[in-house]
Amino acid sequence: MGTCEKKDAMDLLKFDGIHKSYTRGGMFGDRQRHAVLKGVHLSIAPGSCIGLLGRSGSGKSTLGRIALGIEAPDAGTVLYDGAAIDQMPAARFRDFRRNNQVVFQNSLGSVNPRFTAGQIVAEPLKNFKSSTAAALKEKINDLLTQVGLRREDADKYPHQFSGGELQRVCIARAIALNPRLIVLDEAVSSLDMVVQSRIIDLLMALRDAAGIAYLFISHDLRVLAKIADRLAVLHDGRIVEDVDLTEPRQQAYHPALIELIGAVLPPISEWSKRRNEAICV
Repeated sequence: MGTCEKKDAMDLLKFDGIHKSYTRGGMFGDRQRHAVLKGVHLSIAPGSCIGLLGRSGSGKSTLGRIALGIEAPDAGTVLYDGAAIDQMPAARFRDFRRNNQVVFQNSLGSVNPRFTAGQIVAEPLKNFKSSTAAALKEKINDLLTQVGLRREDADKYPHQFSGGELQRVCIARAIALNPRLIVLDEAVSSLDMVVQSRIIDLLMALRDAAGIAYLFISHDLRVLAKIADRLAVLHDGRIVEDVDLTEPRQQAYHPALIELIGAVLPPISEWSKRRNEAICV
């Protein structure tokens, strides 16, 4: 499958020493700065899937928003195709935003409830491309079919879909512009395990077909072990592990990863053995 392919191209996206803090405290209390990210270094190659693992509150979603250009770091640089995104001219930054899409955890909260599925999928197409009404409708139908829905689903409203079906609509919206990177922020954590597996299979198939890179953010190692070819562990504001899951592990794991593995999976040696046996079969 696609996770076994090695890529030598320039990094698609690179975090170089990213710091981010937020202010805590109310109007009448002491206001303090809380450091969420403390010098994060991480790179994403074209067509790769990086699993970003960490406990709730570890800064995973903050890094995802910075990857999309929604938030700016306090210090450090985000590079896209080797260029700093905070120094890009407007046209280049627009291209960056076009090629970096997102799928959120809460599918119902990330769509307009008054829009049909067709209108939801059409949003990025209308923002970045011009086409006739007939061509737009045909593109929407193709996208819905691509994610396992029916053409007639274009006329349904969000409340008429199951959670898994609506997440497929969100994925169709994310791939509408043929992006180079999709940030998936806990995109399957609210779904049951059967639907999770179907969505992950869909994402893997889309990656193999279109060469899309993923930054897959999750606190669930079981999900990341299936889809990711690299696993980055965010702990105390830093990347403490960056594991190539396509290669046998030689050195010891960081205690933060061992703790996370132990909470959900068999002993570390057994999990590593199973994961290595699963590669490229």
